[in-house]
Amino acid sequence: MRGHTMVVRPARAYLVTNPGPMFGVRRIEFRHTAPAGSVVPLEVDGRPVRVLLTDTPLNGGLLAAELQNTYL
Repeated sequence: MRGHTMVVRPARAYLVTNPGPMFGVRRIEFRHTAPAGSVVPLEVDGRPVRVLLTDTPLNGGLLAAELQNTYL
C-alpha cells in the first residue's frame, strides 16, 4: 500500500483590510497556511471571527484578508 503525501503549505502573512465597526482602526495581522479563497476562523481581541483569505498583495509582503460579517 502506498503512503499518502501531505502537502505542507508555508504560512503566509495577512492583513485584514476591512476591520470596520467591530475593530475600528485596529490593525489585524496574522499568519495562516490555508490557500487563497478559504474562509478561516480567527480570534481577534477574544472575539471569534471569520476571514476570507485572498492572494491580493499589499505593501510589506502582506496579503489581503477580508473580515466576513455574519449577522444572525
